[in-house]
Amino acid sequence: MQYAPFIQALGLVFTFETIMWLFVGSALGITMGALPGLTAPTAVALVLPLTFQMQFAPALGLLIGLYKGAIYGGSISAIVFSIPGTPASAATIADGYKLTQKGKTLKALLTALYASITSDLLASLAVILVAPFIIIMALSFGPAERFWLTILAIMLIGSLAGKHMAKGLFSAALGIYLATIGSDPISGAFRNTFNLTVLQDGIPLIPLVVGLFAIAPLLDDGIALFTSSERVQTFRMKFKDMFSFDFGEGLTFREYLRTWKEVSIGTIVGSIAGMLPGLGAAVGAFLSYSIAKQVSPNKRIGEGAIEGVAAAEAGNSATVGPALLPLLAFGIPGSATVALIGGALMLQGLTPSPRMFSLHPEAVYGIFIILIATNVCLLIIGRFFTLFFARLGKIPRHLIIPVIFMLSVIGTYVAEYNVTHVGIMLVIGTMAFGMRLFGIPASPLLITFMITPVMETNLRQALLIGRGQYVALFNSPLSIGLLVSVVIVLIGVLWLAKMKGERSV
Repeated sequence: MQYAPFIQALGLVFTFETIMWLFVGSALGITMGALPGLTAPTAVALVLPLTFQMQFAPALGLLIGLYKGAIYGGSISAIVFSIPGTPASAATIADGYKLTQKGKTLKALLTALYASITSDLLASLAVILVAPFIIIMALSFGPAERFWLTILAIMLIGSLAGKHMAKGLFSAALGIYLATIGSDPISGAFRNTFNLTVLQDGIPLIPLVVGLFAIAPLLDDGIALFTSSERVQTFRMKFKDMFSFDFGEGLTFREYLRTWKEVSIGTIVGSIAGMLPGLGAAVGAFLSYSIAKQVSPNKRIGEGAIEGVAAAEAGNSATVGPALLPLLAFGIPGSATVALIGGALMLQGLTPSPRMFSLHPEAVYGIFIILIATNVCLLIIGRFFTLFFARLGKIPRHLIIPVIFMLSVIGTYVAEYNVTHVGIMLVIGTMAFGMRLFGIPASPLLITFMITPVMETNLRQALLIGRGQYVALFNSPLSIGLLVSVVIVLIGVLWLAKMKGERSV
């Protein structure tokens, strides 16, 4: 370790200006992440112009604080309103919102906060301590290996299909189809657009997520309002609760220790998902949640368990630090947000590449220190925000419906300032409402929608490298090992489905 650059990095980070921007970034990130549609890339893109005239450390402190804050902030609206503030928090809804319905909003929010910070801290330390080993593993993944990894991820969503595997598989297939709308990733030819110009660029992620997880529940609630005869009395009771001093049931240290297995799973899975370009926080969250659900069936994950919240939030937060590793080492961003941070580095005169470690070691150490210091800021700011957002769970649902709808429309529009995206959101929301009526889960649709472009691109690249021969998909022990894992998971899922069927007879 080079001590002089490390000491220089400490001097850059631990200044009043840098610490101030760390807190500002964390607070802004939590707030923007909690708003439906304002994802981490959107939040960083909106703030990026502010860093043009800033020094290196304050600029990176602001952006990394914003990045981490937005990833955690998405869990707030997911838990309180059943609306994921970011795609990465969609997996948190299953248990988080059920805890809110049980009057345990504060417990769910604190679990999300502590799990996020713990996994983020552990993942960041892993990046710093074992970076060479992670780099070697990432380099061993070619197109064929990434293809089988995405297939494995799609197989794992069988655990999210609920009680009926057929409905879950239908949802997954629908997600794959929706992801193919737009232009071909290799040739650029348009497909499945129905000759509609608005679909030539495909279905954007934000309108899809907001439609699935915001508009569909709002339609459900809107219909329920017309059948409710006790709205006034309910409103009076909940309005009174909002101004009481009862914040609901908190989280004990023993309860948090109970989630160690789920946090560990989220840290490992999230670190790998963050390190591999194209997977990201949403995949890390869903995979961690799926694995935790299978590993701990006795904990009733999916029915309002803090372990489910911990697994999902640990999985998405653990991707942040590892996502920066390919950027710093090879100049390859692991996600859209990291690409924006890479742009900020270039504006500072620092080009992400292998030479960065030798030419600007103080900058690399500074980024590592900021990754650790941001967790302290996030803990302080997040703990403060938790008490405020726990209050929102007491607002009568019918009173908040217009506000949520307005935020959904605004968030969808400002993501790319495209009014047609609002129309797509409404169409997707109506479709998702129909899915809810038939008991078809939305989570498999979302994850396959996000994974399909990565899967298809790597499949096509592998075939191009192999000159059209499918043997190119089995060109290494790693790809064969991943194929074997896919088969094992498939057999396991079918066996579990059979066991569930026998129990129900």
